[in-house]
Amino acid sequence: MIRSFTAWLTGAVCWIAFSAAWLAAQQPANIILHNGKILTADGNFSTAEAVAITGNKFSAVGANQEVLQQAGPNTLKIDLKGRTVVPGLIDTHLHITGPGPYATTIPPEKRRSFTLDWRAVTNKQDALNQIKAIMERFKPPAGEWIAFGSSGLSTVEKVKILLDDMHARDLDTVLPNNPAILTVGIPDENGLFVNGKALDILFSKHGDFIRKYGRFWLGSNGLPDGHLEPPATRLILNTYAPRRESADMAPGILSRLQELSAQGHTTISTKMRLNEIDAYKMLEKQSEQVVRLAYGLGFDYFGSVEDPATGLKRFENVMGSGSDINWVVSLSPSSLDGASTRACTNQKRTAAFGILDTWWPVGQCHTDNEFRGGSGRAANINGNYFRDFIVNMGRYNLRLANDHVAGDRSVSNLMNIIEQVRSQYGATAAKNWAFDHCTLVDPKDFQRAARLGVTFSCAPKYIQSVAPEAAEAYGPQVANTFVVPVKSLLDAGAKVVYEADRDTYVWEDLELLMTRKDEDGKVWGPQERIDKTTALKMATRWASEYVLKPQLLGSIETGKLADLAVIDRDYMTIPAEQVSDIQAQLTVMDGKVVFVQTGFANEYNLRPAGAIVSTFPELKARRPARAESMVGEGGG
Repeated sequence: MIRSFTAWLTGAVCWIAFSAAWLAAQQPANIILHNGKILTADGNFSTAEAVAITGNKFSAVGANQEVLQQAGPNTLKIDLKGRTVVPGLIDTHLHITGPGPYATTIPPEKRRSFTLDWRAVTNKQDALNQIKAIMERFKPPAGEWIAFGSSGLSTVEKVKILLDDMHARDLDTVLPNNPAILTVGIPDENGLFVNGKALDILFSKHGDFIRKYGRFWLGSNGLPDGHLEPPATRLILNTYAPRRESADMAPGILSRLQELSAQGHTTISTKMRLNEIDAYKMLEKQSEQVVRLAYGLGFDYFGSVEDPATGLKRFENVMGSGSDINWVVSLSPSSLDGASTRACTNQKRTAAFGILDTWWPVGQCHTDNEFRGGSGRAANINGNYFRDFIVNMGRYNLRLANDHVAGDRSVSNLMNIIEQVRSQYGATAAKNWAFDHCTLVDPKDFQRAARLGVTFSCAPKYIQSVAPEAAEAYGPQVANTFVVPVKSLLDAGAKVVYEADRDTYVWEDLELLMTRKDEDGKVWGPQERIDKTTALKMATRWASEYVLKPQLLGSIETGKLADLAVIDRDYMTIPAEQVSDIQAQLTVMDGKVVFVQTGFANEYNLRPAGAIVSTFPELKARRPARAESMVGEGGG
């Protein structure tokens, strides 16, 4: 009886699935694009003439006559007149997290976040006087946590005032009634300066954790001086830093997503704070979200989970959870070292790399047990929180991705940890882990990365910004073989995908992967240049694996979610140097037209409900002239 029932149930399920597929095939398509060059990015990178969309999925891909048979009386049919169509573009590391310059203006007293302008500061007292004036003007309630961002902190002399001359008790003279957080000119997750009241709270409530894992700098008296590095910074940010309301953030986020849609983007991935995730979910609920979000949860939990061995268990089944619009792809530390001069490296500097060289001569090596912070001033630690957290990620099948990994030493350290995780928890642990940026990757690690199944999310911008500096600091060999080594990684068998990690135009980035020219026209690492097919795969098919949805995203194939972009040039035949000139004409996300370029809209008299009709330059020009950011927003 059990066998008979099982057979009946299996047959019923198959019949239901077949019936659903048959019914879907009988429904007229909502949209048909025909007479075009459809670059499907499927397994064979095949080209089609037409594509049909029914509901939110592709229902047919192939020849014009075949696909047009799905048309009904209300189908939107667009004759592409030979234009090229690509899958919706996927960016695997793009910080559309805080409102930044896209925010509705919010008064600083409501944000509890103020800006300290270092341009006029020449000594410690100048900075303290400015803070005092801000406090006298806004008069925040006693006991309320407040934060100070920094602008104009651009010289070694000014950095020295903040990192060497100022002490937590100095801040107390102008901040006697409020615990306060001050940025130190680097991303807040990697460095903060706090006053005595904040230190008192930190040690009274989290003393055991801070003494075990650090990192807090010591003054000449051997006591904490207010300067913090991770994980102490992260605990402060997660628990006490002011946060914007999600409703205040959503309009600014939407503006930025519309700009991305105007380039052909349909999915981004990044680390997120919970209030930022809620802003995206608010847009989704209102049917306004025009770009999918594959997000990492590490921001709010790394540093707050004080015992990773037990505290991470509650996230055991969270990977991949959510909707097809917003879903979880990682829970990891989010920054395993610093950027530029703070990238953790084995290379020896022969020249200056940046204004922070004095404090971080080998970078911020968070995964090194012996790392003691800037200039070795941090207190000794009894444990390495980064390593404990990552190892226990492997224990509970959590995924490392959306994580800043800039230096070659950090890359090597992480692979050591992967091997440790697999020795402890089995060969399938640490599956599909990804290292973002590939700023510096030592060639000796290429084969090892392939063997471990590591994915590298690579940012073309570092070809322009890091390679010239690396040539001066480490020599031309490092600059030409370590920086964004895309082709060598692929040739070794490693997986590589595209990320921007900056406010840019995606087609400029894809061109940069092909030409590897800096702004002066110099080519860095010519052997690392890739062709157009590879570049497009990095931003579509391969990137869909990074965001854990290869079965639904990344290519134009029947049954997949309908994300695509119509572009104005033949991507496959134009010279590589003209790829940056490409403009999206129409973008579809989840089966809906979300963007139409003005000229295209006029040509076809096309203004679908809910779509924005504009151009990328026009959308970008909407940005406010002045950007107001907050402590703890963004990253990198």
